[in-house]
Amino acid sequence: MYEFDYVNLVISYNFMDREITTFKTLENIVNFDIGNHNFKELAKLFLTAMNDWPNSNKTEISEFIVELRKFIGSPITLKKINAKNSLKLTESNAWKLESISSISELIQKAEKTIQEDDFDKVIAKILEYYNLEFSLIDFLAELDYLKSDKGGRNTGALSGYRPQVKFHFSQMITSGQQTFIDKEIVFPGENVIAKIKILSPQFFEKELFKGLQFEFREGARLIGTGKVLNVINGKLQKD
Repeated sequence: MYEFDYVNLVISYNFMDREITTFKTLENIVNFDIGNHNFKELAKLFLTAMNDWPNSNKTEISEFIVELRKFIGSPITLKKINAKNSLKLTESNAWKLESISSISELIQKAEKTIQEDDFDKVIAKILEYYNLEFSLIDFLAELDYLKSDKGGRNTGALSGYRPQVKFHFSQMITSGQQTFIDKEIVFPGENVIAKIKILSPQFFEKELFKGLQFEFREGARLIGTGKVLNVINGKLQKD
């Protein structure tokens, strides 16, 4: 029952795009994570396994897990992985065996570090951990707030402020929450590095890239400009 619930959780569409569903987004957010902790190490092993898997759609996490179950069996256990590892190595199965060796290491490491050996629960915990950060960031940006005499705000903006965001390539305007890095408030004329989470990511898929300029507004009033420093949401990342 847990397996069924987990897969449907991963593949369900989330309008706000606050749940990690793709390889690229998980890879980006793990690379963005400067910490040194167990969930990061577990996530790296999972990404390695997904990257090594041959002829797979390296986009959706759920699709990779379905392919894993077809090859290993369900539920995915160390015993079943070891049985597959005893197969004769061939050109057709070499990369699959390489991939499941990382899954084996993942399960063994999770048992020692987070006291969990159920594969589905381990993946759910990894995603749960990184979804907390993903709920705040689609991309990292440098923001320049206009001075008040240049049309900017008359008062400072608190971290969590949500103005409208406008990219030059689209007429679509969306709300974009700004979570400031190392600041709680930014005043007119100041600049800041911030995590940006946009309300309608589906309108900007495969359009964002490092160095992209944008505006942020209050209605028709321009209050600042921004530059993308790092795209985290893989769905938004330009190929």
